[in-house]
Amino acid sequence: MFIALVDEGLRVLQSPAVLRASPGETATLSCSFENTQDSKAKATWTRAPGVVLDSAHPFYSGRLYVSNQDLLWKGEAMLTLSALEQRDSGLYRCHISIHRGESGTGAGTELRVTRRNQSDTGAPEGRELCRDSGPLFYRAVISLSLVVLVSLGIILSLRPWNGVPVDPAVGAGSEPPPAPGQVCLI
Repeated sequence: MFIALVDEGLRVLQSPAVLRASPGETATLSCSFENTQDSKAKATWTRAPGVVLDSAHPFYSGRLYVSNQDLLWKGEAMLTLSALEQRDSGLYRCHISIHRGESGTGAGTELRVTRRNQSDTGAPEGRELCRDSGPLFYRAVISLSLVVLVSLGIILSLRPWNGVPVDPAVGAGSEPPPAPGQVCLI
């Protein structure tokens, strides 16, 4: 999907509108424009709120690559950001200035770097589902253990007791007190 924003006369199309990626991956954003007179063009990429991206900045050093002049002659500009981090998430906009004075800015690409890769539907892909099922596994084990303990308690309470009778006044497992008129020898 391309989104266009007409600014100061030059129409700049930017794609994709939303890009999802995982940490460590590489993202490529692109924009296109009409360079009808094959003039020299300059692409400037910004990240909201209007911060100009600079490959010399320590945060982007060795991770940020912008298209060369050959691609700009053709009316295209690309931004590639590698070794993505969650803090790379944000709105990236492409601003094009053409030597003959025209300029324009794309509507932007929303980069969403999340800890797990998700499709456009938001559903986890492949083995990522296994990574998040850990807590579910532990809940299942605990629930099964509780069912076994409750079942064991019910079975033991229904089983007849063949040992010494229990008298609540005397205590469990002890001899009953002597009957009236009976002598107890210790």
